[in-house]
Amino acid sequence: MTNPPIVRIDNIGKRFGTGPLVLDGINLAVDRGEFISFIGPSGCGKSTLLRLIAGLTDASTGSLVVDGMTPVNAREEMFFVFQDANLLPWRRVAANVELPLLLRGDTAYHREARVREMLQIVGLEAAAGKYPWQLSGGMKMRVSIARALSVAPAILLLDEPFGALDEMTRDQLNEDLLRIRQRDAFTAFFVTHSVTEAVFLSTRIVVLSANPGRIAGVIPVPFAYPRTAELRETPEFLKLLAETSHALRAVRH
Repeated sequence: MTNPPIVRIDNIGKRFGTGPLVLDGINLAVDRGEFISFIGPSGCGKSTLLRLIAGLTDASTGSLVVDGMTPVNAREEMFFVFQDANLLPWRRVAANVELPLLLRGDTAYHREARVREMLQIVGLEAAAGKYPWQLSGGMKMRVSIARALSVAPAILLLDEPFGALDEMTRDQLNEDLLRIRQRDAFTAFFVTHSVTEAVFLSTRIVVLSANPGRIAGVIPVPFAYPRTAELRETPEFLKLLAETSHALRAVRH
């Protein structure tokens, strides 16, 4: 007997008010532990789909089930990472990572131990006492990821978290994210405009077309985890990269 998917999306449609359809007829079943990337042209509804899964907005039609619950009821199992790190400027790094644990009501002892553990995982132990303005963009995103993972979410939703970073920093954070995922297993939904990023991270890539957003194709990524930087140089990676780029170009016309 197979386990039910952790997320099931059935014929979801979304429009805001009386405006045009943003998403139409979205169907997707995602197994626990998958890493799903959404790619597509601007305006195809990638971020809207992520927000529907997170329960931050309601579907207009269809149904969406997250671990047997409505998205709103499943919020405690999820954490959302935005493109901006959204760190509180008056709180030091450790205090920013601690915040969701504090809001959850964890004991001071557990908060301190968990923050120390998370900062060690993202390589920022030495920055625990710094303020966000003292950090680089890449370091801020590491703090944001540490904060998200501090509560051990079953589902991590990431909306172009590395989009504003340079390519070298982005590649390094992609590798860091997969390394963390090997240690703290979670199901991921990831929005990106980078085909390379999608191929490197994902178990499957969902290609969306626009006006309204529909699933134009789902591309399986066969590479085993853990994945290292060297994967990007292999013929198999470059072949899948070309195929995915072709699929993306097809929905832009």
